[in-house]
Amino acid sequence: MGQYSYDIWAVDNYDNLVDEKKSSHFHVSAEASISIATLKDSYGGSQHINITDPPNPPENYTLVDRGSTWDSYYDAITGQNILEVGAGPINYQENGIWTPINDTLNQLAENHPAYVYGYRSGNNRGLYGAYFKSNAQLDWPVAFTYNKSNDPTIHAVRSKLVGVGYVDPQSNWAYQYLQNAQSSQGQINDCSITFPGVFSGTDVIWSYGNTGLKEEITLSNTTKTLLQNHPPSQYGLNDASSYLVFITKIDYQNLNLYDDSGMLTGNVTISDTGVDLKDALGQFKCALPLGEAYELNNQSARQQLTYRIIHLNGNTYLLSGLKISDLNAMMFPVVIDPTLSVNSLSNDGFISNSSTTYNTAWGASSGTIDCSSQYLTIGQKKVALGPTYYVYRGFVLFNTTSLPSNAYLDNAILSLYKKDDYSTTDFYLTIQNGQPTYPHNPLQIGDYAKGYYSGNGGSLNTVNFMNGRNNISLTEFDWINEAGITKFCLRSSRDISSTAPTGNEYVNVYSANAPSSGYVPKLIITYRNQSKIKNTGDTDIQGYLLIQVQFYNSTQGKWLVDNDTINETTPRTIISGNQLALDTILNGHVRASDLTHGAGTYRVYAAFRDPEGNILRTDDDIYLEAWWQFNKT
Repeated sequence: MGQYSYDIWAVDNYDNLVDEKKSSHFHVSAEASISIATLKDSYGGSQHINITDPPNPPENYTLVDRGSTWDSYYDAITGQNILEVGAGPINYQENGIWTPINDTLNQLAENHPAYVYGYRSGNNRGLYGAYFKSNAQLDWPVAFTYNKSNDPTIHAVRSKLVGVGYVDPQSNWAYQYLQNAQSSQGQINDCSITFPGVFSGTDVIWSYGNTGLKEEITLSNTTKTLLQNHPPSQYGLNDASSYLVFITKIDYQNLNLYDDSGMLTGNVTISDTGVDLKDALGQFKCALPLGEAYELNNQSARQQLTYRIIHLNGNTYLLSGLKISDLNAMMFPVVIDPTLSVNSLSNDGFISNSSTTYNTAWGASSGTIDCSSQYLTIGQKKVALGPTYYVYRGFVLFNTTSLPSNAYLDNAILSLYKKDDYSTTDFYLTIQNGQPTYPHNPLQIGDYAKGYYSGNGGSLNTVNFMNGRNNISLTEFDWINEAGITKFCLRSSRDISSTAPTGNEYVNVYSANAPSSGYVPKLIITYRNQSKIKNTGDTDIQGYLLIQVQFYNSTQGKWLVDNDTINETTPRTIISGNQLALDTILNGHVRASDLTHGAGTYRVYAAFRDPEGNILRTDDDIYLEAWWQFNKT
């Protein structure tokens, strides 16, 4: 379709030629567009004159596509594509359609399947379902459905916090029950439900998070006083070796527990890694990462929890806790955090090391991994007691395979959402690179080593660290991996320069495990790709492609052909609804040094023509030609 040459002639009734006119042409209906733009506005030396997407006339800023961890947009005003990649999931799939995760808990309708079983609130507008009964004392008041089931009795892990007590491993796991869970009415607030006073001075909060159902058992100063007045030794247990444990009755139905050693059977203690829950075929369904206890008002003060799983009288119990001696050394309120997750491992985390000597902590070859917290800690600190020096290095990983391989990057931003700022001495939060090897995915303890990372791909002074999102412009575009995972190390400039901290010099930003998908780290990439001819009509079109580099002669006031790069004599057919990528045809063919007219103004000119060299026109009388100017220096 398009413009075609034709001959007109006239004959009498006896087929005698009366008149003839040749070399005219006509147009037939076609709907198409052509666009072209150079990657750069100026070229010199042996640089290739390559092309990509141009700016288009103003239209709407539109969503193009979504995936589990990314959203893709198109800005018609600039002609640029925008890819926003999260460090963790930001969308969930419903009936084949990707939809942004919604973390809000809502009251269940009476016709909801979970309502029949006594659940009154919940949410399944994410990667999993979570349902809650109105009182913590009811049977199975919490249900986690790992495949988003509306029925909390199938494909679910159900739990009930039943009590708190002491356990002494050195006394053959002797235990002392301190208190049963008390009656507590749940109170919904946005994405969380709080059960106050489940134990004396202790509240329990469940939050629907981006990748997991977060449980926070908050021990107040009232709890601290009770524990100190009733130590383990009061019950014949050892104060030094006893643990305070919270006892949760769990029902994981037909799933099996696994750790790195394989399937777990019998009573087990878990103190190094968490456990995965898998079905009879060994397929992963959800995970119980090893939780932590931390000070509510200083979350960098943390202790790792120990889990004990026991099977008794046909029931399974999870005991989660820490040594009472470690707990008493913390500043209350203290939060106990065992969290159930739909992800076995997170795509980010931070690794820390500590020592009484700064150089030892700074130069260590390995550290302690935290990839289950809702935040990343970046920076350093000095605790006067000891003294003890801490170094924290953050890591974010993004799946950037949805970025086209021929994308030309205009801009890239690492966007981090502030959680806390403890930088009494400010520093530059700096992006460094250790790719392709470092950091590993998932993180390994050796990824801590400073020697694996170098460069400054962009930084933010913590003087300007603000509430909400903080954007760091990436200056090293070649650090973005278009074919795989893009990995960054986040360090303090004072860590990089080996400057010992004098106090608190660190910040916390939300991680992929953030309580909301809107808080996760994002890599926002603005790019262009493919100058193109688009066939937007209902029929196929055919033509001959011409691409030239032309020089503007200001004296003559016209464009002169400098390089007749692509002048095809074989027609191309563009099928209805498809496009012809011009950059894949031109790029790599002509260099700036090939141009013969010297420095000045040039343009890349493209046209789609008929066999006679006439430019094809669409049914709305638009010629299929386009050009883009650039300078040669």
